[in-house]
Amino acid sequence: MARRTLAVHPSTLALLVGLLIVAGGLRWLTFETARPVATLGDENYYAEVADSIARGHGHVYIGKLEGEARAWRPPAHAWLLSLAADGDGTVPTPVARLQRLQILWGTLLVGLTALLARALFDTRTGVLAGLLAALSPALIAHSHFLWSENVFAVLVTAGLLGVVSDARQPRLLVVMATGVVFGAAALTRELAFGIAGVSGLWWVSLAAPAERGAAALRGGLLLAIAIAVTAPWMLRNTDVFDRFVGISTVGWFAAAEGNSLESPEWWQRRGPVQGRFHARYFSTRDELARLDLAREHALERIRAEQPAWIGKKLVRNLGLLLSPDSVVRTKIRNGAYGDRPATPARWLLAASGPAWLALATAATLGVAAARAGGRRALAVLVLGGAILVHVATNATPRFRVPWLPLLSIYAAHALLLGRRLPAALDRRGMIGAALALAAIFGLGVPYFWMLGGRP
Repeated sequence: MARRTLAVHPSTLALLVGLLIVAGGLRWLTFETARPVATLGDENYYAEVADSIARGHGHVYIGKLEGEARAWRPPAHAWLLSLAADGDGTVPTPVARLQRLQILWGTLLVGLTALLARALFDTRTGVLAGLLAALSPALIAHSHFLWSENVFAVLVTAGLLGVVSDARQPRLLVVMATGVVFGAAALTRELAFGIAGVSGLWWVSLAAPAERGAAALRGGLLLAIAIAVTAPWMLRNTDVFDRFVGISTVGWFAAAEGNSLESPEWWQRRGPVQGRFHARYFSTRDELARLDLAREHALERIRAEQPAWIGKKLVRNLGLLLSPDSVVRTKIRNGAYGDRPATPARWLLAASGPAWLALATAATLGVAAARAGGRRALAVLVLGGAILVHVATNATPRFRVPWLPLLSIYAAHALLLGRRLPAALDRRGMIGAALALAAIFGLGVPYFWMLGGRP
């Protein structure tokens, strides 16, 4: 990748500030006119743990069925929410206060998207990518949801900005700072370790033969620092459980849930098989026993589905991941926006499906056309790695949210190419784009059309 200065010109800075104002204003206005927005599912976990941390009780969650959990989910998101929590111990923190904190992260994400696009391509691409992120219905909605996707997207996008910056001008300080960011991201979702790993591979792929050893060392240092950042938390968990459990215990639960394929309708989102697993899991009162149960169930189900396992998972999980479904639909169905959702919620729901299909299409073409400077390789490594993890474990449209900034960048590249796009496509790019679009429109759309959205 060619080297060029990463300094921001005053006019570019003005554009970036303008994007942040538009993004922040839109997110604030959407939330304030749509609230109150009730929490669902895992959002309640993060809110309760944030309150517990603010009151000095530490990272602990008390489930109504399963009882105490001290490491069910990674700690960073709950800790960040605790900064806005009320620690006086009288009443739970108003959820709106936590949701407003999310708006700040959602706004910052737009700026990081623009900066990463500028580092990968140029200023025009950065501005357009930032605008696409600012207007994204999914990113607007997640800017007031309490799921961890919002914060994880901020951290992983910042990490990729460091990766691209180091590729242009290798510097030890940038590698170290990027490793710290990926470590913080891993304390939000362990998948960040994989992104750090493929980032190192990308550095090696870009390096001249004589420089590949040095690039491999930088990649190893990046991953080592990320792991080191998470080490205190993993040591805490080892002390709490008297056994190594890593960052969280939820990973095997996700793998078990995602591999509880129904029979004979294995393509279904959920059913009796998953229901029986949930009943066993959430009636087990010991967290380590739940971890062991989930691991045994996941491995048993994977063995039982051989040799057709990977084919079934590709159909089912890609259908879920690429579907034009939206978490907003789940929120509205469950009454989170009230009996009569406000206009912003209805608009978010109406726009989410078409916006996803348009973005995914443009981004696919943008990736295929981004041959120069290893840009296509970066997208394939990062997005492909994330997709493989979700195919093997669990998938939902919510899990693609952290990658929407990257998709916005490549979509902006395709849009700016315009009529020059066909000339930018080589044979490999056309084949890859055809396969990706076939998965989106030949699998994701029919899956949603036939089975509907998640309940």
